[in-house]
Amino acid sequence: MDWSQIDLEQFRRGLEVELEHGSIDPQTNVTDDDLLLTGKIAWAHSKEISDYYTWLDKMETEAESQA
Repeated sequence: MDWSQIDLEQFRRGLEVELEHGSIDPQTNVTDDDLLLTGKIAWAHSKEISDYYTWLDKMETEAESQA
């Protein structure tokens, strides 16, 4: 992982978001709060779209306003 290629705020937000797939909900627990696995998921999303978590927040806000 090349930290010079990673936006640290996006990565931090990614960890926060992806921990939603941890032990917080036993039915959807994928990572069991493992920070390495959670970090890899956040990294993978950031590699696909560099501002993935900004985009995700915007999409969720738009969806909530339409509900």
